[in-house]
Amino acid sequence: MRSSFYFRWLERTVIACLGVMVAITLASTLIRFLVPGMGGIYWAEEVTRYTSVWMVFLGAALGVRYGVHLHVDLIVSRLPEALQLPLKLGTCLLMLAFEGVLVWFGAIVAHSNLDQQSSSLLLPMGYVYAAIPVGGILMIYETLRALVRSMRGLPLLEGGGIERADVALD
Repeated sequence: MRSSFYFRWLERTVIACLGVMVAITLASTLIRFLVPGMGGIYWAEEVTRYTSVWMVFLGAALGVRYGVHLHVDLIVSRLPEALQLPLKLGTCLLMLAFEGVLVWFGAIVAHSNLDQQSSSLLLPMGYVYAAIPVGGILMIYETLRALVRSMRGLPLLEGGGIERADVALD
């Protein structure tokens, strides 16, 4: 399967976020139990929380790409092909509307919180909240990509891969 730099970067970033969360939490926990009188790494919880926020919003774009977001296709899959495409189009338009709201209001929240600092790291909170519009933009890109591929009758993934993760369960 041909994969773009962006897609590989996105997957690796989400995996790295999970690795950072596990490593920092484990290190803080081990320090707390192995070093008497020390309460662990004081900034570990904050880094883990903010990394989790970014991981979720970046991972949401991957969820759109793989088609694994929550959806009900029980009725759609039983409809004639001629009706399935308009319903998929409508679903994509609703998704784009929601993602547009994420981008618009996420940008407002991120910008309005640039002056607020996190308690341990003294990091501008706008950087943390920037995950919302960034994730929204990536989801818009993936939704438009899925829409174009669907209208062309192509599978969601390049190279004829599985269209959705739950296909393997059938």
